[in-house]
Amino acid sequence: MRSTRYADEIASADEGGARIERLRIRATGADEIRFSWWKDGRFQARPLDLPEDDLLRLLRKAIDEGVFSEVFVGNLRRMLGAGAEAIPEHSMVRLSSSLALKDGRRLPEGARGAVVFVHGDGEAYEVEFVEPFHAVATVPAPSVSRIAAA
Repeated sequence: MRSTRYADEIASADEGGARIERLRIRATGADEIRFSWWKDGRFQARPLDLPEDDLLRLLRKAIDEGVFSEVFVGNLRRMLGAGAEAIPEHSMVRLSSSLALKDGRRLPEGARGAVVFVHGDGEAYEVEFVEPFHAVATVPAPSVSRIAAA
């Protein structure tokens, strides 16, 4: 794996110079995903343009090579409705959009909580939020994504 002053490469998938990389950014310590184009082993400072079939092949390889986290892949499968499993009880989730509560308060996008009950096959979730304030709410599945436990 490569290391630069900017980042350390954690995992990558390459198809003919088109690459998806998981990087750990040195300045922040955050893991980020980069779509890039390489020619003769050198990074090209231009966008990665691919036909959809090639992009699908590259995405499949990136999933197989561990570029994306299991949480991300599970959320992607659920988003696409490809037989994804429901988020299990006690999993940590984050709101993907703000949510109005019955008492008039509003939970902001990004609010985190724990799943305390799964409705049906995961059509909705009872989520207990603790930040920015305590609340329990029923949240439709498309409005939450699973996150790694802190």
